[in-house]
Amino acid sequence: MTYRLRTRIAVSHCAFAALLFAVALGPARGLCQANNLVPSNAAPAATQPVHCSRQVSLVDASPDAFIASLNQRAQVYDERGEFACAIREFDRAIELKPESSALFNNRGLVYRDKGETSRAIEDFNEAIHLDPDNAIALNNRGNVYFISQQLDRAIRDYNQALAAKRDYAEAYNDRGGAYAIQGDLNRAMQDYEAAIRLRPDYVEAHFNRGVALLRMGAFDSAIADFDRVIQLRPGLAEALNDRGAAWNEEGKHDRAIQDYNQAIRLKPDYAEAFYNRALAFHDEGARERAIQDFGDAIRLRPGSATALNSRGSIFAEEGQLDRAIQDFDEAIRLAPNYAGALRNRAQAYSQKARQNQVASGSATTQP
Repeated sequence: MTYRLRTRIAVSHCAFAALLFAVALGPARGLCQANNLVPSNAAPAATQPVHCSRQVSLVDASPDAFIASLNQRAQVYDERGEFACAIREFDRAIELKPESSALFNNRGLVYRDKGETSRAIEDFNEAIHLDPDNAIALNNRGNVYFISQQLDRAIRDYNQALAAKRDYAEAYNDRGGAYAIQGDLNRAMQDYEAAIRLRPDYVEAHFNRGVALLRMGAFDSAIADFDRVIQLRPGLAEALNDRGAAWNEEGKHDRAIQDYNQAIRLKPDYAEAFYNRALAFHDEGARERAIQDFGDAIRLRPGSATALNSRGSIFAEEGQLDRAIQDFDEAIRLAPNYAGALRNRAQAYSQKARQNQVASGSATTQP
């Protein structure tokens, strides 16, 4: 019997998975000056119940230099994941210079990194109010709408960012990601290509165009984009995974498995790569290896109904119907409307019933 195994290619692009790899959320932070100075007339900041790592010492300087140092230090805290410390520094800087669009934009980035999307949007709103042509803040607000799956609002912000700054490669790339999620791959491709024309070595845009090409079935062109990404950023496991998916779709399973092996070496907890390598092993007829990889994908991503359905399909092909039904049951528990798993489970029950009938008939005819 034929079971439905392959339900999707597990790719790594923001438009098709949860990684949001390609959304350009910077580098637009203003006031990046290498000054760590404090004016002699600056009032001491109120003590906050926040533990921060060691700060760079500050000495007397002009107010503008002090604000620049606060901005720079806040960005270091943000990069370290010390969000409360970063916000505290931006609060101090904004108190000293409340007319700065760049400071509100930068604090918005910290709130975004912290996962407080509403506060992030409030800060981007204020940055745009202070400077309506701040393309960076417009693009960053669009990215928060993107993260929040408010794609129409994200696209409007990207449009405004591009109206203010026509050569803004990041905005083209990010708008392309929104179009891709909406299923408009042709418009997504146009935006990725515009981004690459502006920045030929733009890794994220090559990556995203490669995924769009993969989804469109243009496997050779997708591989060329992933080749470029791997050349520019050799340690990027996601590009290896997606190039492997393109190789596998072309029937070149050995090359696909090589890419998945390398992706897993770089990122041992990469569930998508285990899932895709399982598909390649299955296509090569190595069912036991496929079952092992689907098991790892399920271990790393316990809520993956797709991997459960796929492993159940191989169990069924191997005649292990009870184990197959267990996997289909769990897949359906996780995704009650999963048509492929419902179909496969019904087929497994039917096959099991026929086997029982045959066994029963054989038993009654024994002398």
